[in-house]
Amino acid sequence: MSAETKKLFSKDNKAGDKFNYARKLFHLIGLVIPVGYFFAWLDPLSPWQFKETTRSLIFWITGIITVFFFIIEFLRFRYKLWQDLFVKVAGPMLKGKELNKMHGSVPYILALCLVVGFFPRDIAILSILFLTFGDPAAALVGGKYGTIRFYNGKSLQGTLGGIAGAYLAGLVFLLMLSAAGVTSDFVLWDNQGVRLENWLTLFIGAVSALLIEFVSHEGLLDDNLTIPVGASLIMIGTHALFAGHNLASYFNPVQYLIQTIG
Repeated sequence: MSAETKKLFSKDNKAGDKFNYARKLFHLIGLVIPVGYFFAWLDPLSPWQFKETTRSLIFWITGIITVFFFIIEFLRFRYKLWQDLFVKVAGPMLKGKELNKMHGSVPYILALCLVVGFFPRDIAILSILFLTFGDPAAALVGGKYGTIRFYNGKSLQGTLGGIAGAYLAGLVFLLMLSAAGVTSDFVLWDNQGVRLENWLTLFIGAVSALLIEFVSHEGLLDDNLTIPVGASLIMIGTHALFAGHNLASYFNPVQYLIQTIG
């Protein structure tokens, strides 16, 4: 890496890795995925008419972007020109350790692809909300108030703040879902009364998301991937246990990702 690029990276990241605003903004922009998925914004755009058009298009689009990102990572770790160009473009979003390791956007886009493609819609949306709001809440609270530190540098205050952020984000979503009377297995109440299993699923999901964040590592096992996928799996297991459903019934039909109408 050239001296000029190192200088640019140092300038862009002078605040350190505690709370990267550019990085968290990228996650907020990523909310277009769960919002678009919920409201099926892509349904009118598909000339192929998939059986589940929005879900299928998000899966294929994010899958293609993931492959593209992997190619960029391959090139920048082998060719100085690509590394210098990458740092100039993405410098403000990089953590120091990502200069020589995989950038967090790769597992992030891969996570969006996997949770939308294979998990129930509302579970997928909850898991993305946990990452979008819980992770930055943990970083913000931990950076300002983190006095009890663990072996990995993370703090008890940050973890608790992240759990609160994840839980509140998920709670707002499910409250809106329930108040609107949307047909879903994950509403907090319906005509039969309070759905206790869904309150438990939300709470356990939020806690597990930040516990997963606590033990995550850089690279492909970055929390951008482990939080959405791990929390989704735990919420599915929790809901199946308390609701008495067949575990296999929670996973979306894979054939619908390629199957078209007619």
